[in-house]
Amino acid sequence: MKHSTILKASYRIRLAFFGLFLLSPLGACAKTTPSFLPQSNLTVAPTALTTPTPVPGITETATPFPTSTSTPLPTPTLTPTPLPRQVTLLAVGDDLVHGSTLNGGLQADGTYDFNGFYRHLKEEISAADIAVINQETILGGSEFEYSGYPLFNTPDAMGDAIVNAGFDVVLHATNHTMDKGGKGVENCMNFWKTTYPEITVLGIYDSTEAQNTVTVIEKNGIRIAMLNYTYGLNGIPIPAGKNYLVTLLTWSNRDYIRSQIRQAKELSDFVIVFPHWGTEYVYEPDNNQLFWTTLFAEEGVDLVIGAHPHVLEPVEWIQRPDGGEMLVFYSLGNFISGQIEAPRLLGGMAEVTLTETEDGSVKITESAVIPVVTHYSDQVGDGTYSTYRLSDYTEELLRTHGIHKRAEESVFTLEDTWALARKLLGDFLKE
Repeated sequence: MKHSTILKASYRIRLAFFGLFLLSPLGACAKTTPSFLPQSNLTVAPTALTTPTPVPGITETATPFPTSTSTPLPTPTLTPTPLPRQVTLLAVGDDLVHGSTLNGGLQADGTYDFNGFYRHLKEEISAADIAVINQETILGGSEFEYSGYPLFNTPDAMGDAIVNAGFDVVLHATNHTMDKGGKGVENCMNFWKTTYPEITVLGIYDSTEAQNTVTVIEKNGIRIAMLNYTYGLNGIPIPAGKNYLVTLLTWSNRDYIRSQIRQAKELSDFVIVFPHWGTEYVYEPDNNQLFWTTLFAEEGVDLVIGAHPHVLEPVEWIQRPDGGEMLVFYSLGNFISGQIEAPRLLGGMAEVTLTETEDGSVKITESAVIPVVTHYSDQVGDGTYSTYRLSDYTEELLRTHGIHKRAEESVFTLEDTWALARKLLGDFLKE
């Protein structure tokens, strides 16, 4: 809220006739107009003056009346009261690059271009102060074959598209982190460090020191700590001596994770945990998710945004033991995928506004999920592969979706998709 100061100015005009007549002072006080320009309503009635009788031997010299010089008032400088500091956060679910997804970005010359995947949502992604994406599949480098399920390797061109779309933070702690071994993780880190050093990468590290360092992003004067963990690595072991490559969300690591959250709270105004957790294709949190949710609440986490199930799961507020509240998005589903079951085409974009309160703490003041749907055709590389807001997706587009030819049992309809979104998201649904 801006505050303005109304200045009052007082003007007094005095006229003196030296040696002749003495007039009583006249005074006036005028308030300034909204544009801060003084205005005067003074009128002075004319006074008849008599001609004095000349004195012999004295030559009279007219003495000029003193001239009143008006000193202009300085233009006031308005000092607006600053608005409460705020940060808008946008987060999306799994960027899951299957073989068919690779084909969707394949160009005639053998290169890859995935920019079109995000073209319908780029404006919203770029508009957020901080935009986060869960990169489900590792950018393992060109020395390995690019591949989909079960051992994924995604071209660096996907990283280019992520940046061009407006994402600022990339999550890499997933069950597919080790699909190309330790070398694949190192190649991925090298890509981000050398090509886009301004992008914040979470979940993979090149040293124990880096793994133990809590990432804090300062935006609009608000410090936000971010942590990213995965429940597992599909049975692939971390190379000996390199446990720092990724942090596991496991029982044996619970004390370490508690200590990281406590460190995060000391360093920041607001703490977010991005866990890779849950059971695939299940629409509600499992016992493991509930265990970690309780632990996060006990440690004072403010916001939890989960990934991995590849379908939407509910959103809820959790009352923390310290009296505060923690908002949990259990799963935002798929953001990009080539899956052939209708519920897995549905994902969500979480929108959260963080606001500094009068006591200096930072709270969530707005939160919602915008449902999105992945579209692909049955023609490889035809340039139609893209994600839309569900509200922008039409029956005409639906009729051309490749799922109708690829799926054996799943039936994809807009009516069913909207019904699922409303059921899972409830009041958090933003249409």
